[in-house]
Amino acid sequence: MDADKPMPLKIMLVDDQPPRAAMLERALEDEGHVILCRLTSAAGLSQKVMACNPDMVIVDMNAPDRDTLESMALVQRDMPRPIVMFCGQDDEDLIVAALRAGVSAYVAGETDLSRVRGVMRVATARFREYQALREELEKTREALEERKLIERAKGLLMQRRRLNEQDAYAMLRRQAMNTGQPLIQVARSVLDYADLLKAQG
Repeated sequence: MDADKPMPLKIMLVDDQPPRAAMLERALEDEGHVILCRLTSAAGLSQKVMACNPDMVIVDMNAPDRDTLESMALVQRDMPRPIVMFCGQDDEDLIVAALRAGVSAYVAGETDLSRVRGVMRVATARFREYQALREELEKTREALEERKLIERAKGLLMQRRRLNEQDAYAMLRRQAMNTGQPLIQVARSVLDYADLLKAQG
C-alpha cells in the first residue's frame, strides 16, 4: 500500500444534495474508503451511528440547522468518533457551535474534493487528542471522588472508634489487604454500613 495513502475507513456520509454526495462518495472510494451508508439528513444520527458503527462521520451541508448540531452532539456523547463537517457557510457562530457539538474538523465554503484526505487526517488527529484529554479528565474526576469517599470513611472511623487520622487510615488499609478489596471498596462498605445503622436507628 502507498505509504502516503490513508488507512481505509468505514464512513457514514450525511449530505442533503445527492449529486454532490455522489461525487464525494466517489472521491472517498477512490481513496480506498468504504461508504457504509449515505443519509440526506442528520435526523436520528446517533441511532444510525450505533447501528452502522462507522469509523468516521462526514457531514456536507450548505446550512446545517440546530437539529443537525444537536444530532452530532448526541453522537459524541453516546458513541464518540471523528466528525468532519463541510459547510457552505463561513459563519463564526456556526463554526463555534459545530466545534462545541463535537465536530473534529470544519471546512467552510464549497466542498473541495482535493482537500478531503488532509481534512480527514486532521479530524482523526484532533479526535484522538480530544479523547485522550477527555479520558484524563474523567480519571482525575474519579480519583477526586474516590478520595472524598475515603476521607469520609476515615472521618467516620475517627468519630466512632475515637481514632486519630493515621490509625483510621491504617484500619481501612488493613481491611483492604485482609479482604483483597480495593481501598475505595472498603471505604464504600464502611459508609454503607453507617447509613444502614442510621436507617435502623
